[in-house]
Amino acid sequence: MLNTVKNDGEQGFLALVNQNRPRILKVCRVYAWNREDQDDLYQEVLLQIWRSLPSLKEAAHADTWLYRVALNTAISFLRKRAAARHAFTFSFDHEQIRRVADAQQPARQEDSARLAALYEAIAKLDEVEKALITLFLEDFSYEQIADVLGLSASHAGVMLHRVKKKLAALTREEMP
Repeated sequence: MLNTVKNDGEQGFLALVNQNRPRILKVCRVYAWNREDQDDLYQEVLLQIWRSLPSLKEAAHADTWLYRVALNTAISFLRKRAAARHAFTFSFDHEQIRRVADAQQPARQEDSARLAALYEAIAKLDEVEKALITLFLEDFSYEQIADVLGLSASHAGVMLHRVKKKLAALTREEMP
């Protein structure tokens, strides 16, 4: 895959993006709640992946590398928005949350409500906590999470434990 991406230029880039599109979209959905911001962030992530391709050294680390680029871009995106006084807020209307939940197509209405509560709770986390939980939900190991975020595996595990507890408390508050 690595040689394909680097040697095939645009075609390799497109293959990498298409293979990881759901992951990139998930990062965009976590860090941007309205559709326009999600689209803007997605384009910015693609641009940064393209620019960063020369730094991809090993195919075995392509997943963690891609997440690192996507998460760093998302965090920078939020900071730029805040710095430009375009307050990027996470004010939710319940219709918007329901659309996000419906996009996941859960099997039951109860699952839809739980998913909406989870996304609402995730939106209340800070940048690093969002990155941790996004990677965890993608089934990354502690070592992979640590690699993406530049932490030790044990520190990532401790932080993830705290984030899970925080999400549990937040979702209890959100559930009727």
